[in-house]
Amino acid sequence: MANILQRDGLTVELLEKLSYKSELGINLKKNLHYFDKESLFDELVKINEWYDEFQELYELALDYRIKSIQSAMLKYQRYYPDHQARKVFDDLLGFRSLCDNYDDVLALSEISELRVADMSRGKANDDGYRGVHMYFQLNGNHYPIEIQYNTYYDRQFNNWLHKYIYKKNYDNSVGVQLRKLYESAKIQTEQDFKEELKHVLSGC
Repeated sequence: MANILQRDGLTVELLEKLSYKSELGINLKKNLHYFDKESLFDELVKINEWYDEFQELYELALDYRIKSIQSAMLKYQRYYPDHQARKVFDDLLGFRSLCDNYDDVLALSEISELRVADMSRGKANDDGYRGVHMYFQLNGNHYPIEIQYNTYYDRQFNNWLHKYIYKKNYDNSVGVQLRKLYESAKIQTEQDFKEELKHVLSGC
């Protein structure tokens, strides 16, 4: 069941050790307006420093990143007041891994502490991204840990989306059109992606 986690060195036991328990005394399922902003961000700074000093992270042969306080603030401003804290801050620690297909990843949903976000066929509001994200959360008082899985095929396209599309405020339809071109093999290289992006943006 946990083979793909174990392959990456991410045992359930390690994820439990990496889980930070909130000291704010409020269940993280509560919406942001229940939390004192200053106290919340004081805790986020502590979490950031705690992960930065967590030696076992450096020993993993796996891509990971610790979310910056600046990025956390942007998410707070975007989602305040009526989004759950656990969903806004579900990626304070995030891992990225590759898989041959998504079946082994989806099988991880049998682990009770894991929540699955299946985007292997696209997001609800499709922007071309494909992948499966898992969120490990011990209970409502612990911050989730994100694990992103992509196939090699999807990772390549997702990287181009991130480099050229995200944070540019393009309509999601741009990514969808580029995804169709990728799946039809009209985009095979990064240069192809850049050229087709110009065509899509110009309406050609």
